[in-house]
Amino acid sequence: MTFFGYFVLIVGLLSVYLAYRIFDKIRKKKSSVKGKEGFVEKGFVFLFICLLMISINSLTMILSYTFFWEKAYRSVSENQYEAVVIGYKKEITRTQNFRSSSYHNTAIYFPKVKYVNSEGKEVIKVVNMTSNHPPSLGQTLNVTDSTTRGSANNTDINGLVFIVGCIFTGVAAFFAVLIATYATEYSLKKRMTVSAYSAIILCVINGVGVLLIYLRQ
Repeated sequence: MTFFGYFVLIVGLLSVYLAYRIFDKIRKKKSSVKGKEGFVEKGFVFLFICLLMISINSLTMILSYTFFWEKAYRSVSENQYEAVVIGYKKEITRTQNFRSSSYHNTAIYFPKVKYVNSEGKEVIKVVNMTSNHPPSLGQTLNVTDSTTRGSANNTDINGLVFIVGCIFTGVAAFFAVLIATYATEYSLKKRMTVSAYSAIILCVINGVGVLLIYLRQ
């Protein structure tokens, strides 16, 4: 299993643990008022909390890892090259229109680039960036790469995308911590304070990652 695989596993297990603590507190509160609940009701509540925690923790941690931390680490630890776009890897994703509840296919493109590595060998790889408006053929991209990686790391920064990403992960972190701390004895005011600080810390960490990528350009 890769490092990312272990990271996802840890996030998943942590989410289930936090979900159990929240479920246990809810169960004890409801038992003191209504008495014992049925097995089906308990299972449904626990499953719902698990799905909620896994979803919001994935948005917070896994998105931060793939969008900020890994890119920053690769930017400072790998050799940098100027690569030329020579083609595209096309993938089809299904997206839902929430107004009509219908699904439609959307094409996304991963640029395929060519560069000469530090050993003087020509390398062709797909870049770990995607868009429905890909860079044009012949365009030059700044990438970092190593022989152990299956894709090249794009270091060209879209400021707006990274700002929106920082804000989004910060908001997700706020609600992730707010929900997780329900299992504690903290008051709502203290939980919101802790959640706000956690969101700010994550935004700063992700911002440092963006700065490292920018300085590597």
